[in-house]
Amino acid sequence: MNREELIRIVVWQFVFVFVAAAVVWLGWGVNAGLSAMAGGLCVAVPNSIFALNLIISQMTRKPMRPSGVIVGEFLKMIVICCLFAAVAKFFSGLNWPAMLAGIIVAVFGQFGLIFNKH
Repeated sequence: MNREELIRIVVWQFVFVFVAAAVVWLGWGVNAGLSAMAGGLCVAVPNSIFALNLIISQMTRKPMRPSGVIVGEFLKMIVICCLFAAVAKFFSGLNWPAMLAGIIVAVFGQFGLIFNKH
């Protein structure tokens, strides 16, 4: 995957999260909108950091080894789970269905763009 595709996937993932949070906010209120935003960002931020790591490895002409990609994906999943736990612990007005909607939009947005090249 080249640099432009990685950037496009990350940008569109954030766009999907923000649009979903706005729709939830308008439909179900402020707490629901913030919950959807928090859930989506728990997925989108670690994905963007991992993509940035891949882009940097491409730019330095030192490609990441396959084992490095696997370890990076594993660490990304751990960070995502820790962010979920932190949001659940510190966001007192958390709306769980809205948070799950944000998570689903972020994950499906990522996979939808990966499989739909153009």
